[in-house]
Amino acid sequence: MRETKMNTTTSVILTCLLSMGTVCSSSCSARIGAEDYEFDLGVEDFARYRPRDFAIPCVGLACQKPKCGGSNTTTLSGTVFAPNGQDPLYNVLVFVPNGELRPFDDGVACETCEKSVSGNPLTAALTDTKGRFVLKDMPAGANIPLVIQIGRFRRKITIPAVGECVDTHVTDGDARLPRNSTEGDIPRIAIVTSTYDPTECILNAIGIDTSEFTIPSGPGRIHIYHGSGNNIAGAPTGNDLWGNPATLKKYQLVALPCSSYPSGMDAGVQNLFDYANTGGRLFITDLSYPVIAQGKGDWPSTGNFSSPGGFANPASIDTSFPKGKALSEWLEGLGAATGGNLSLSETYSRVGQIKPPAQRWLYSGATNTQSYTFNTPTTVAEKDQCGRVYYSSFHIGSGRSSTGTFPSACHMKALTPQERVLEFMLFDLTSCVQSDAVPPVIP
Repeated sequence: MRETKMNTTTSVILTCLLSMGTVCSSSCSARIGAEDYEFDLGVEDFARYRPRDFAIPCVGLACQKPKCGGSNTTTLSGTVFAPNGQDPLYNVLVFVPNGELRPFDDGVACETCEKSVSGNPLTAALTDTKGRFVLKDMPAGANIPLVIQIGRFRRKITIPAVGECVDTHVTDGDARLPRNSTEGDIPRIAIVTSTYDPTECILNAIGIDTSEFTIPSGPGRIHIYHGSGNNIAGAPTGNDLWGNPATLKKYQLVALPCSSYPSGMDAGVQNLFDYANTGGRLFITDLSYPVIAQGKGDWPSTGNFSSPGGFANPASIDTSFPKGKALSEWLEGLGAATGGNLSLSETYSRVGQIKPPAQRWLYSGATNTQSYTFNTPTTVAEKDQCGRVYYSSFHIGSGRSSTGTFPSACHMKALTPQERVLEFMLFDLTSCVQSDAVPPVIP
């Protein structure tokens, strides 16, 4: 080192090196007290003093990470369940926050996966097809916070104690999504009711409290619009939803089950198209297919609705892509599918082969598609897509409701295989949008 102003000390050198970080430069300026120093650093200085040799002070729970010897490590493991505490869920983000969770935007938003996660995660993992997770390099101690999140479903719980250098297992049923908004965050969802597909009854069956189903002016997170199905007092019609862009933008997900769509209403179809392109999620079944087939942009070209082919049980699950394989494994784990196949009832042939950017999920033979998705806007790069559309041609809730007043008209019974598909796709729709071509990654 060549001195240019006065004698240097170790503290001066360290000040220079720490301020330089990883910048490759040999010149350095530093101020110690009232004195200024300028000098060139030689190779011997970089060899002796390196910024990485000096520990950065830990913050918050990071200070509670134990140093374990050998192959020992501090981990937290468990299983994440649906709100009912019974159904294991795939692709749920589990993490330990080291900061405050940020409130979600209440309406539709085109947000990246990274922006959907807050709280400065200290360690994170995604659940597998059995709902299992393992968090590594955990902080140890009492009352460790744990966040369970998929999309805007989010719940924060407290783990009473995490042991040092051992695995701590979360009690089954504790790590579940919220049943109501007092337990955590639930995305705002709009359902236009259908006598064929009582979507509201299925959401209730997977554990979302009845109190969360209200008219749009009510306090619940799931808003009922009266179509051909169940009703609640004061519910507006579907036209009040899709006929008003500002109303659509209040929701992260809009469910349009069979026969619940803007028939002959071009403005409504346009509004739904625009809604999905700004980050909205659409769940569409059976006779509501005109939203796509007669939709805007290139939506009609995503599937061949003029030559739908024929359906024969069992339906096949497309396992050629990561999430399709995950759906197959998840259904088989619940006893709803075998060998990549499942039997469907009340299914119809509405769409044939699909085209990119659409992704097939269920099918029959070479020409019949039973369910598929595509991300929106379809005309932009994958990294810029933030909306998602799901379509299935089978009825999702056969025998689930007698059609009347919600919730008394709902029949509480075990979920059928095709209702399981809805359960999987509901949480997939609400999750942050990523390419279907690769396995989900931690945001």
